[in-house]
Amino acid sequence: MTTLSLSLFAATISYSESDASGATKPFLVFEHTGSPDGRYAVAWGLPKHPDVWTKVCEFERVHPAALELNDEDSKQARGVFDDVAAVADDVENYIVDVRDGKIIHKLNYPPTEVGGPMLSREPYWTAAGIRPNRHDLEVVWSRAGNLVLVNHTFRWDCVMFCALLVRDSKVSSSLDLNKKLGAIVRPFVAKSFPRGSGYSKINLNVSFSEVKQLSETKFSAHVEAVMEKEWSSEGIAVNFSLIPSNEGTVVKPADIRVRREAEEIGD
Repeated sequence: MTTLSLSLFAATISYSESDASGATKPFLVFEHTGSPDGRYAVAWGLPKHPDVWTKVCEFERVHPAALELNDEDSKQARGVFDDVAAVADDVENYIVDVRDGKIIHKLNYPPTEVGGPMLSREPYWTAAGIRPNRHDLEVVWSRAGNLVLVNHTFRWDCVMFCALLVRDSKVSSSLDLNKKLGAIVRPFVAKSFPRGSGYSKINLNVSFSEVKQLSETKFSAHVEAVMEKEWSSEGIAVNFSLIPSNEGTVVKPADIRVRREAEEIGD
């Protein structure tokens, strides 16, 4: 169930700074998700509920992110937020071409694996300057601007961590980094389980944060592995490389290494 964050979070802008017509837009862009050249970004929409979406866009138009809200506006903002929260499962996340104002790819959230931990599968969104409590979105673009990593977490859950190639407004199929990296992280972390605990690596909640690009193809991320509220492994990181295929349609992970963060990062 979605709960309300106590603080306002200015996280959306319209796709067109010059559009002041008040027309309902097909998407709203999340702040700080743009590519280096500003052409592409990560965004959200609610096409199945046009009445709610119209309210969201109208509030965004009348109340720019930098504008401080009075009591009446704050009440209205919470109303808009609650309207979206009621249909949040129908939110859609996108890669968009900001320059052309077009959706070029819909992000699909992977299903929960059988036998694994129960994870939130609610897409990321933020309405009227408010974001759902404990949901965080991290977007990292390669320096060349043709590769994007999208990391959505809820508490200690990895809702989605994926990589996509973006070239000439065409997007590759998504590479599930959570699945690829998690398969390496879990056995590594399982070595730290307390003796006789009965814990299984399959049931570990593994999430990623502080994603960084180390070189043109190498990346790193902080890892948090949690066994419900009973046990957690701290100070873990994973290094990995992302190699575009010759066809430019997929990204392949390579050279995946899990390490203690106290260790020096290798070349």
